[in-house]
Parts: sequence; structure tokens; C-alpha cells
Amino acid sequence: MISIICPTIAGREHWLERCEQSYLDTTSGDYEFVVLRNYPNCNTAWNVGIQTVEGDVIHLTADDIEAHPGWQEAGLAALAEEFLPCPRILNPDGTLQSCGDDVLETPDGTPSQVARIPLFKRDWVEHFHPFPEMQYMGDYWLTAKCDEAGIPTLVIRDYLFTHGYAMEGRLNTLAEDITKYHRELGR
Repeated sequence: MISIICPTIAGREHWLERCEQSYLDTTSGDYEFVVLRNYPNCNTAWNVGIQTVEGDVIHLTADDIEAHPGWQEAGLAALAEEFLPCPRILNPDGTLQSCGDDVLETPDGTPSQVARIPLFKRDWVEHFHPFPEMQYMGDYWLTAKCDEAGIPTLVIRDYLFTHGYAMEGRLNTLAEDITKYHRELGR
């Protein structure tokens, strides 16, 4: 089973509805879509979700993410090859938001420093859980800790999503979170 964990906060219901519908339309087989409401930050919600879900595979998303057809197959194929899939992410207008480490189109198999919108095996959780308490940088944390454990992150272009980058209720803690991330990693 795939456990899809989706944090949200009040005021973002329309984003959550679109997100959940996209997963309903693109996910097959045995899965659960778990919504965690009104946690103080994304990483806290992901920490709680990881402890409560049942799947052998866990997918961390957000309420302003929309999954594209094929995401599940591409992601599971990456896990079968023992690496974290790094997605290709589009803006709502269809332009590229990221593919690998930046905004350039990157070919499949390119190493990446971040597995955005992470998908991983439950038995990999021991390498990165719990996430530090912060809004941002959870995907970087997961990627860095898995890399330390010998689990690489590679671009998989068919592991595809749209990110709405919704601003309602978005915390502006990125600068502090980057500093905390580096401090927590000892870098």
C-alpha cells in the first residue's frame, strides 16, 4: 500500500480538493490519502503522518500539489531500483518549476540534491525521521540523510507534478529554515 500524506491548513480547502482529486485520478491499487490539518508546519505534520500511516511506501505531498498520470508507476520503478525519485515539477501555466536541482530540463538519471515531493520505502524512514521542526527543507533533509545511508536521488521525469505554490497561510520562514537545516546536518 502507498500512504500519501498531505498537510493542509484552514483557508486552503480549494487547493486540497484539487490535490486530492488529482491523486484519486492518477493513483491505482491499494493506497490511502491522509490529510493532516492545521499543524504548525509541514515537517511536523509529516512526522505525525509517518508514525500513523500503514503503507509500505510513503509519499509526502502538500495541498497545492497536483499529481500527473504515471507518477505512481515512475516512482515505484525508482524505488525498485533502490533510489529516491526526483520529480519534474511544473507551474500551473505548464512552464517548468524544477527538474533536479534547478529550473533546467534535466534528463532521467541525473543525480539531484533534493527529492522534492518525496516517495520512499517505509524501511528507509529510520535514516531521516524525525524531520527537524521547521516549515521548509524537509525534502532536502530526507534527501541528505538518505544519501548518507547510500540511497541516491535521481531525476525521473515521469514522476511528474504541478505545484500551485499557494500563498494562503504560507509561512515566511525559509531563511531561518535553511540556517537550521545546515546546523542540524552539521554543515
